[in-house]
Amino acid sequence: MLEHSQILISTFKPGYGLLFENPENLTLLGNATFKSSLLSQNWTVCEDDDNPLVFTLNKLKVPFANWTISDASDLTVGFLYSNQLLMPTSRIYCYRTIKSSGITVWEDEVGSQLASLQPQSPKANLLVFNENQRGLPFGRMLILADYLIQYGAELQV
Repeated sequence: MLEHSQILISTFKPGYGLLFENPENLTLLGNATFKSSLLSQNWTVCEDDDNPLVFTLNKLKVPFANWTISDASDLTVGFLYSNQLLMPTSRIYCYRTIKSSGITVWEDEVGSQLASLQPQSPKANLLVFNENQRGLPFGRMLILADYLIQYGAELQV
């Protein structure tokens, strides 16, 4: 799923989760579901082929808690703090910014754009990854995780 340069993200049933599709042919790539309890919040992202886990996002409901992104092997891939996407070493991978045009982009420390968000309809967005991912294999995972936290809940309403 993350090997695709574009992912169309939409609801499949309000309140139940999000679908990831290839925008070129609308082939289903995967899905994401959100769960919340008294103690934590959690996103689970799975690929379509037999529903294998791609990654999870977890956050405790305590002040100043960060979201933690873990891959399918439960290894920490990174953290999300405010508009910063951090690697497991807590080094900044990129920032999320909203341009004056209203488009959301993810840029590295020198301003190179890594991805952008393009609204398609009230219930669908297109996430476009640029080729420049600075050699980090989990860069797209971090950006998709940040998208889910910032915009995923809006699509599910």
